[in-house]
Amino acid sequence: MMKPLYFAAFLVAVTLTYGLYSMKYEVQRLESKLLTLHSQLATEREATQVLRAEWSYLNNPERLEELALRHLDLTPVSVHRIAAVSRLPFRKVPAQAESSAATPTPSGTSSANGTSSRSVSETSWRLPQTIKKVR
Repeated sequence: MMKPLYFAAFLVAVTLTYGLYSMKYEVQRLESKLLTLHSQLATEREATQVLRAEWSYLNNPERLEELALRHLDLTPVSVHRIAAVSRLPFRKVPAQAESSAATPTPSGTSSANGTSSRSVSETSWRLPQTIKKVR
């Protein structure tokens, strides 16, 4: 009766020993992986710090101003060139005869060629069209 009990205890001891050693090597493997990840993290933090320093240098206002002067050929706007919209000159838009096809125009009337269909006595006034549409 004691022999099967000793045999079962021996099997339990062998199984626990194998489990202990396999767990030890698994922990060592995971610690090695953790050290690798920590070194990668330190490398990435250093790279981030270098990129932030480079970004700070590239966005330095004095450097940007010097580059703008060298490459953009910009000049300050004089005070005499600034005006309110109400002071801008208006130009007359001549009206043309009505046509059969109707398309909307900027002044609210319609015609085939995009011009106003009002009579000469109903001439409309509008700002000159100097802004081009950008697509």
